[in-house]
Amino acid sequence: MRGSSIAPMRSIDTMTTCLRMLRTLTLCGLAVLACVTGRVAWANGADLPAEVVLQGFVKPEEGRLRVLVRTPLVLLSSFSLPKRGPGFLDLEHIDDALAKAAASAGKQVEITEDGRALVPTVRAMRLSQPSDLAFDAYSKALALVEGPKLPLDTDLYWNQGYFDVELEYPLASVRSPLALRVNVAPELETRGKFRFEFLPVGEPARRFDVPSGSGWVPLDPRWYEASWLFFKAGFVAPFAQDRMVFLVCLVAPFLRFGGVMAIATMLALMQALTLTVAARGVEFDEHLVPALFAAATAGSILLFAIGNLSRPRLRYRWFFAAVLGALGGFGIGHLLFHAMQFAGTHEIVAISAWNVGVFAGELVAFLLALVLMRLIVDPILGRTLGVVVVSALAGHLAWHWLVEYGHALGHVLHDGITRQSIMDLGRWLVPALVVGGLAMFLPRQFGGEPVPSLRSALLEHDGR
Repeated sequence: MRGSSIAPMRSIDTMTTCLRMLRTLTLCGLAVLACVTGRVAWANGADLPAEVVLQGFVKPEEGRLRVLVRTPLVLLSSFSLPKRGPGFLDLEHIDDALAKAAASAGKQVEITEDGRALVPTVRAMRLSQPSDLAFDAYSKALALVEGPKLPLDTDLYWNQGYFDVELEYPLASVRSPLALRVNVAPELETRGKFRFEFLPVGEPARRFDVPSGSGWVPLDPRWYEASWLFFKAGFVAPFAQDRMVFLVCLVAPFLRFGGVMAIATMLALMQALTLTVAARGVEFDEHLVPALFAAATAGSILLFAIGNLSRPRLRYRWFFAAVLGALGGFGIGHLLFHAMQFAGTHEIVAISAWNVGVFAGELVAFLLALVLMRLIVDPILGRTLGVVVVSALAGHLAWHWLVEYGHALGHVLHDGITRQSIMDLGRWLVPALVVGGLAMFLPRQFGGEPVPSLRSALLEHDGR
């Protein structure tokens, strides 16, 4: 009788511990959500648009570097530009304020020559109407900035139009390695951008779109600079929130290191294959592939979470990892496409370094998922309860993501996709289906015995 009374008490204690843990996790999640929401609200700002783009040109010449920058007037609100009437700029008394704004332009766009910071000199400045399109070409922009200013009686509203400035930097050689850093409106974070054209001597022009706060960007990188830059960019690509949840949910119930790392390696290789294909110019539907990858990732997380509570088998997950790895290469292909502007003339080196970085990042992400489960969650909650709690949280997130991403995918399908888009995607998914099909030939005990499920633990407990 005494032993039978202890068992229910232990069950009650276990349930109480679970409820406390879930309540703590919920409160932590709400706190993180509040912080993130507050940060987004603050960064957006009611006085600035969602995105502010500076336009410009960077042209090395003998003995100097000429930089033309066009800044939207909305960014000059802190300079207290003199106004008249209902909010028009007072062009007759504005020169002193514009001189301060021109000096700050050199701080918004910083440039180094072979690691040495260059100090700009303001050569010309002027205001332009919102309808002006001179910055479509370098010659037109230069002629505008150095040409006559707007008539003093021009009605130009204070937050419309542009402020154009010509900066000159001393340059030792037109062949010197140059690097550029953008600091546009810190409160905008990465939503402030400098979109410019680099015009090197004797080489084709290159277009750049550099977000503010992205660090130093080499304009004509050496091969090892391009390698390091793309390795870093590729390394961080796998650490998106949904991908980390996918990895944690995939490895949660498995204890054997070798089987899990085999899947990690296979996933990374499939991703590298399709990523290289995308980078080499094979075009895919830019709306279909990201929506399909996001929905497939959310659906796989939900299936894994449910499977973790019953009888998980690692070899069955081999197939999902192969297909998602291939889709993932296409899914992050837009990141590589955007980054190729920084490759200079080293396209092959950049793509290879990116793939190596993605591969390394994928393996590190798997290791972090294993460390989280085996060294943090297991000692706190126990193996079985840890898998249950992690799977429940992951499944809850995945359900919301599936609804959101599924809705987005439905919109894409409703808008219509071409047969050619489906054939292009399907052709490059065939290798993933073949590799995924190898799961049928894996040993039944591939990956070893998983952590006992909740049902098995309860049955074992009742048997005792």
